[in-house]
Amino acid sequence: MNKSFITKFVLATALIVAGFNTSNAHAADGHLVFNTAAIHFKNFSDRNAFVPGLGWEYSPTGKVGFHVGTLSDSFGAQATYLGVNYGTKRILNNRVRFLLGATAVHKQYHKNKGLETKIVPFPVMEVALSKRASLNVTGSPEIDYAGSHSNAVMFFQLKVQLR
Repeated sequence: MNKSFITKFVLATALIVAGFNTSNAHAADGHLVFNTAAIHFKNFSDRNAFVPGLGWEYSPTGKVGFHVGTLSDSFGAQATYLGVNYGTKRILNNRVRFLLGATAVHKQYHKNKGLETKIVPFPVMEVALSKRASLNVTGSPEIDYAGSHSNAVMFFQLKVQLR
């Protein structure tokens, strides 16, 4: 499959899911996601910090949800993602909660290499900025596993409820 097809498929899926998620009962659980920045702790000069993208996240508290989207990865390739999540109850004056899950990410993991798909963990701290906006802070540690190496990264997403 070419990346144009995958990108269009992920965007179409996000829009369809957003369309089905219009009932008032679940309005607070669905978010339009703007992928914004990635901070790499090593080799940061070789990577883009601005990683624009668009997605959809359905993350009900105490239930299983999902997330889907596309973004420009840290090497400038068009990346796509699809995954599941579980949202915890809110803490700290109802302003912070955590999302746990897994994501299939199709992106360029190494400079001057092709796109690969990997399943990665999805640990997120969600911080409420206002009644309808929040910030996701996520990332991964530096990992050496089965001959593969990844750098530590922090990733930021701005989320907005549409209703």
